[in-house]
Amino acid sequence: MSVDRTACPGQPPATPGPGALTHSRALRFWLDPANLAARLAQAGPVVRTRTGPATAFQVNDPALLRKVGTDEDTFGFWGPDPSLRDFNGDGVVGIEGAAHRKRRAVMRPAFAASRLTAFGPSVQAVTQRLLADLPTDRPLDMRVEMSRLACGLVVSCVLNSELAPDTLSRIAAARATLSGGTFWRYALAPWPWVPVPRRRACRRALAELDEAVSQVRARHRPDPDGQDLVSLLEAAAPGNPHVVQRDVRALLIAGMETSASTLAWACYELGRHPHYQQVLQDEADAAPDSNRLHAHQLPLATAFVQEVTRLHGIPFLVRRTRRRTCLGGVRIPAGSVVTLPLGALRRDRNRYPDPDVFDPRRWLSRAEPTPAPGALLAYGLGPRYCPGAAAADAMLPVALATLAGSRTLRPARPGRKIGVSLELTPTPKGLSMYATPPRGDARRPHTPSRPSPAV
Repeated sequence: MSVDRTACPGQPPATPGPGALTHSRALRFWLDPANLAARLAQAGPVVRTRTGPATAFQVNDPALLRKVGTDEDTFGFWGPDPSLRDFNGDGVVGIEGAAHRKRRAVMRPAFAASRLTAFGPSVQAVTQRLLADLPTDRPLDMRVEMSRLACGLVVSCVLNSELAPDTLSRIAAARATLSGGTFWRYALAPWPWVPVPRRRACRRALAELDEAVSQVRARHRPDPDGQDLVSLLEAAAPGNPHVVQRDVRALLIAGMETSASTLAWACYELGRHPHYQQVLQDEADAAPDSNRLHAHQLPLATAFVQEVTRLHGIPFLVRRTRRRTCLGGVRIPAGSVVTLPLGALRRDRNRYPDPDVFDPRRWLSRAEPTPAPGALLAYGLGPRYCPGAAAADAMLPVALATLAGSRTLRPARPGRKIGVSLELTPTPKGLSMYATPPRGDARRPHTPSRPSPAV
């Protein structure tokens, strides 16, 4: 399935009919968030939806959305869902309540602001090293390449370790298999008798991921103060390597998911708006030390990432009611699925002028009106707010600026329809691009050192 994103959508949506919405709780959020935004504006604060034999409840009111996201006593997280147990296990993603809060508290020192201050130069160096491997003479599948970059950044800068180049490439390819398989397993949970596509491929990808996590732990470089992420997890579970393995696996795949999606969609937007490549490079060159970049020195790169998140970020969050409750005047039974349509809310015309237009300038400090970055809900909300959000905010603008300065991106097939992958975090499917050195680049010529993935 695909949606045309070769041009800014802006056609008036069809007028919704009376009664409840009847779309799936999963697919339509991916396929047409702009049309869904218009439909939700007329649908009411809480709408009952159907997903085959199951009933879901969609929350459209921002105030109620925050209530659902923060009320852990009433609304459980989707991660411990039985359909996802073999993926999440007893790692930090698959536990709830006091156990989850305790595990998050263990990780908190690793993401302290004082530790992230020096994050930028490491991100810049790793990005440059990984980009040096990109072939320049053939089209690249940017979904795979940005997964590879995201994995390398998470492993090197967040987990203080390294992966062999071939392992890094395998995990980049496995990410889409795992993400898509997990998405389909959850989406098809109301039909337990339906076989999940690519089940064997998912098992192989999960084995690849476990092997990579073992390599990460074996090559881990602990900080002298013991406050890096892996050291903290190991100290909190002495003699229990299984728990540490599951936690590192969950953090690696979660960090890859959001970062790979954001960087891949950023490449897509750079291809559509090529003038931003030079503007981002100029901003980086104007920094006090262009060889040691920090996110706070890159307001436009930060705004670019925020706008990518607004248009292409994770389209919804899911909760499940622990007990019977009433929300927005609608009675919701215990065990019901509750969906929070973030993608539609990010295209709300009452919040964003010209919401279907890609415009990073709306996030700059001088913009009028200035939208609140918190309204993006890029990292979730409430007790399940992403513990690595601050690290991602410090990492992605620097990686984007480094990418724009190191490679000139251009679509390999201009005008080709770009699809949206049905994964946990949607990525652009079919995004084939050339990544060549900038004109006048006096750096050493690059000889491709690895085969290009199929495009």
